[in-house]
Amino acid sequence: MQHPEYPKARHQNLLVEKVGHETILYDEERQQAHSLNRSASIVWQNSDGAHSVPQLAQLVGVELGIEPNDSIVEYALDTLASANLLDDHQVSRRDVVRRMTFAGAAALALPVVLSVVAPTEAMAASGGQNGQGQNNNKQG
Repeated sequence: MQHPEYPKARHQNLLVEKVGHETILYDEERQQAHSLNRSASIVWQNSDGAHSVPQLAQLVGVELGIEPNDSIVEYALDTLASANLLDDHQVSRRDVVRRMTFAGAAALALPVVLSVVAPTEAMAASGGQNGQGQNNNKQG
């Protein structure tokens, strides 16, 4: 997939918390939490519409002490787009796989975005039984 020349991270309706080198994002619209590892965090934080993919690759390289690699940034952008964390960006599964194979040599720096759907209030309040009918509220 061709990324915008200057990608831009989405900030609307997101709660952001830095935890060490990782970034935790909570999407209030979709009720999803996302955990970005260090390389994905660097790409997301610097995708401000002013940095090009090669410039982002340079930033990631300096921060992680690796050679700049556009494929790592492209993979990060694909992953961030899949999690709806970029403005006006669409991605296909084929593009993600292609980026992953190009970035394979730098697997340690591979950007990771872990996403979790937050429970609704009703689901959280019902916490009495698991999916197998067993009581999870052990007291005593």
